[in-house]
Amino acid sequence: MALVRDDEPDGEWVTATARLCLTEDGRVVPDTDPAARWLWCTPGQPIRRSDAERYGLLGGEGKAEAKARRVPANKARRAPANKARRAPANKQGSDGDGV
Repeated sequence: MALVRDDEPDGEWVTATARLCLTEDGRVVPDTDPAARWLWCTPGQPIRRSDAERYGLLGGEGKAEAKARRVPANKARRAPANKARRAPANKQGSDGDGV
């Protein structure tokens, strides 16, 4: 379900197609979402394109969501193999005298 209608792709305004609310952490969600706290706009209300982009209402994700999804470079690498978990070497000789 699209939350905004983009009639003019290069225009400054988009139009809300649903009742949208803000959550306590600043996200914009439909009014049916359990996290919705404050009414932000109603259907047919114009919204600045910059606000719609910031909240991820134009189909893409907003700046905050994109930043949260990015994995830091030091977290993207695989963990090195645990060298302490190697099988113990056989220290006994072939004759079994331990030398």
